[in-house]
Amino acid sequence: MEKTIKVQGMHCSSCEFLITDALEEIGVQSSADYKTNTIKVKFDDKKVSLNDIKKAIEKAGYKIK
Repeated sequence: MEKTIKVQGMHCSSCEFLITDALEEIGVQSSADYKTNTIKVKFDDKKVSLNDIKKAIEKAGYKIK
């Protein structure tokens, strides 16, 4: 499954790295763009839920819009 998530609080490429790293830890491929405040995620919805992804993003210190 693929989704685009709007995020609040990203302001540089380090923010992008922190989020993609946190998502990689739970088995989610992602691409973050701080300029548009979006994260594109690709995941197996049988193994990881959208809620798990949102929790990982929030745990990394960012808010879902």
